[in-house]
Amino acid sequence: MIDHTGRIHQFLFPSLIWKMSSPDIFLTFDDGPHPTATPAVLETLEEHKIKGTFFLSGHAVEQHRSLVHEIGEGHHTIGIHGFNHTRAAAFSKKQTMAEIVQTEKAIANAGAPAAKLFRPPFGFFSWNTIAAARALNCRIIMWTTLTGDFRDSWSDDRVCSTAVEKLSAGAILVFHDNELTKSRIKRVLAQTIANIRAKGFTFGAIQ
Repeated sequence: MIDHTGRIHQFLFPSLIWKMSSPDIFLTFDDGPHPTATPAVLETLEEHKIKGTFFLSGHAVEQHRSLVHEIGEGHHTIGIHGFNHTRAAAFSKKQTMAEIVQTEKAIANAGAPAAKLFRPPFGFFSWNTIAAARALNCRIIMWTTLTGDFRDSWSDDRVCSTAVEKLSAGAILVFHDNELTKSRIKRVLAQTIANIRAKGFTFGAIQ
C-alpha cells in the first residue's frame, strides 16, 4: 500500500479525496470498532480535545454496537469502511453498493448514523468503486499518509516519524483501531499528536 500520496494521485483520480482544503490535520481510524483499540483511541482524543474520523467495518459494528454509540456521543465523524473488509467488492459496482448500504444500516441501528463518507478496505478501488460511491452520494476519502501503525516490523518511532514526514495543511492521516494495533495505538497516537502540535498545526474531523 502507498504510505504517502501526492499530486499524481489527485491528478489521476480527482473525484477521490486525498487531502482536505483546510489548514487542519485530519486523524482517521480504520477497521473499528474494536473492544480494546477503539476505547484507547477515544480516550486519547478526549485527553487532547481532538475530534477524529472513524471509518467503521459493518461486521465489527454489529459486534460492538455500544462503541459506535460512544464514537457518536464524542461528536466524532463516522464513515463507512465496507461490511466485510474485503478487496473483492472493488470488482463489482453492485457488491460495493451492497457493502456500503449494509454498513450504513448497521451504523444507524447502533444509534449513530454515518456521514456519506466511504474509504474502501485496504484503500483498494476501481472504477466500479467510484461509480458505486457516486450512485450512493458518498465521497471516497483516501489519505495523504498511511502511518504504518499496523506493521509489526515497524517501531513506534518509525510510525510516528512516518506520520509527520511529509506533513502539510489538510493532510489526512490513517491509523487503525483493530487487533493489530491494540497494544500500541495509544502510544503512537499521543506521540503523533504532540509532534503535529509542535509543528504548529491544529486538528479537524472530516465532515
